[in-house]
Amino acid sequence: MERTGKYTVVRSCNDHGSITLREYPRNGTLYIVEYDDPDVEAELASLDAGSVVELDLRRAGRRGNTWCAESARPVNTS
Repeated sequence: MERTGKYTVVRSCNDHGSITLREYPRNGTLYIVEYDDPDVEAELASLDAGSVVELDLRRAGRRGNTWCAESARPVNTS
């Protein structure tokens, strides 16, 4: 399963490389646990809680609400 959309960072990158996001402007929560390349991981790790980012995602594993970030583009919401 793949998806593209805008997401708000709820919890910035933790020690395990996981980021908690909420669908923007809806409220579905999802977790980024994998990255296609180090540049995508670095981009997401630099974002603070409250930041909005547009992502291309694909399911990571077969269970749960975990995702792999394929690409990331910051969104200016002002």
